[in-house]
Amino acid sequence: MAKNKYVAWFFVILWAVVLFLTFTNKMMLAMDLMAIGMFLDAIKCLIKS
Repeated sequence: MAKNKYVAWFFVILWAVVLFLTFTNKMMLAMDLMAIGMFLDAIKCLIKS
């Protein structure tokens, strides 16, 4: 359970950074982080299944 909370908090922080970068008009960096986040989420789902 604790391990999942750490992973969940990691993704919350990651998406908050992506949101901040989007609002500060740094679109390329935001898209790079978004791609990394989606890839990590896919790996997490693959490991869980």
